[in-house]
Amino acid sequence: MAQCCFKSVLINNVNSSKYIWLDKKINLNLHEVNSNNIISLVSVMKIGDENIEKIILESAKDLLFRYGVKGWNMDNLARESGMSKRTLYKIIGNKEDLLYKCHSDGLDKNTLLIKKYFKQDKDYCILLDGLSEEILKGIDEFIVASSKTIKTEYPRIEKMIKEKLKIHTKLYIDFYEKGKSQGFLKDNINSNIINNIMITLMKYNLFESKDKSAFESTIKEELDFLFMVIRK
Repeated sequence: MAQCCFKSVLINNVNSSKYIWLDKKINLNLHEVNSNNIISLVSVMKIGDENIEKIILESAKDLLFRYGVKGWNMDNLARESGMSKRTLYKIIGNKEDLLYKCHSDGLDKNTLLIKKYFKQDKDYCILLDGLSEEILKGIDEFIVASSKTIKTEYPRIEKMIKEKLKIHTKLYIDFYEKGKSQGFLKDNINSNIINNIMITLMKYNLFESKDKSAFESTIKEELDFLFMVIRK
């Protein structure tokens, strides 16, 4: 019996006319190839596959931007991503798990961005001058759009995010301590307090801003002022 091997599988979401590429090797009898079973190939992908998770996360963010955190459910996400609800639960869990995953991914990307920034072979003052702008690069629009609702409606996610921030926090504290030891920052500053002030400013503006643009315009000015005050 003739067979073909799909290295990349094209999945057509018939509800939204979206086409999604999944890089995966799948053997299929030639006579079996049709739109229905190409769609069903999603179900044979391994749970935890990064391609599928990316599709789900992007679909979830799209729904969030259109309807807010509470204006959609897993049925809507299943239609948007072209997968069954059962498959979604197996891969990503429930809606709360999904929202945490979106936030967690955003924080991870931001942490990597800042870590790479601090490792640059540049003068300390140049890094400090550009820090507020670098911080803003790592703030996902999803985080701005969902922070207020998550803080008030999903306390479990808020608690888990605080745990994730501990790694993030150490990067900044180490950076401030380096500035003190090299004589660029005031000797009497407390790195933990400076970091707490920065986090408080970020949280307040995330909670109060209606969109990313409003958030950026306010927080950059505040962070620039904070970093200027701690310099010698």
